[in-house]
Amino acid sequence: MARSLLASVVLAGVAALVVGRVDAQPVTTPAQADAVAPATKAAADAKPTSKSAAKSKTVSKSKTASKSKTASKSKTASKSKKLKGASKSKSASKAKKRSSAKIASKSKKQRSKKATRVASSSRADNMPRGFAWPPSEQMIAASKACESELDELGITWTRAAAEGRIVDPITVPSMELGGILYTSVYRKGPHKLDCHFVHTLAMIGPELRALGVREVRFGSIYRNTNVRVNGVTKNILSRHALGIAMDVNAFVDEYGRVAVVKDDYQLGDPLLLGIEQAINRTGKFRIVLTPKNDPISHDDHFHIEAAVDYTAPMLSRR
Repeated sequence: MARSLLASVVLAGVAALVVGRVDAQPVTTPAQADAVAPATKAAADAKPTSKSAAKSKTVSKSKTASKSKTASKSKTASKSKKLKGASKSKSASKAKKRSSAKIASKSKKQRSKKATRVASSSRADNMPRGFAWPPSEQMIAASKACESELDELGITWTRAAAEGRIVDPITVPSMELGGILYTSVYRKGPHKLDCHFVHTLAMIGPELRALGVREVRFGSIYRNTNVRVNGVTKNILSRHALGIAMDVNAFVDEYGRVAVVKDDYQLGDPLLLGIEQAINRTGKFRIVLTPKNDPISHDDHFHIEAAVDYTAPMLSRR
């Protein structure tokens, strides 16, 4: 009985506890439920809005990134175009320079060729009439005729080795021509010269002897040089290179007096002035350069050169 009572009491306590908890729960009326429903709905609606905002931000970022990429690509393309443009400009500039250089080079070559032609022409200006190199058949025939003339005049001569532009190189062992002895101031013989020059010196001999000349002292005959007048060397081959010119330093008369061109010409030495006039008068010499007509380059000697003409018969030049 006691146990039964105790169990009843316990059950009663438990029941009371359960009833209390049930009473403690808030009771929601229909009106409250209606008021709560919009708020709940608004809250529910608010969540999707947050998602939309997130999506909007994502889209915005995506657009911004896309614009940034597009702008970056545009800038890159612009730079690339500029670089290509600069590269093309540089290439064009280089091509232009190369073209200008080629034109300048061609122009220079043309000027050089022209200058060479002019130089060649100039070097031929001082040559005897009918002269050519190598010697033409006409020149060779004229040289053979000259050798025959020397033989007839009794001049002993020897054929010499070819040198420079001497057409018919020979030597005369005695160096006595037309009664005049020719001696070198600077070196010993034999002295190489052209046959035509030997013949010309032989022809002028009697006239020089008539003036009292017995010896001619010369500085040079053959030398491969250009013309030099008034202190200027020209691009014209000298007749020394042909062996038909001579530079005379002094003349010795029949009494042994030496008339030196450098010292005595300016003093008006009669022998020197007479020789100058005689050489010019004969017509056998193309030119005579003296301290009078070239005081710079010919202040100390006479330059005489034969008037050779390869187109005329040898006998007409006696």
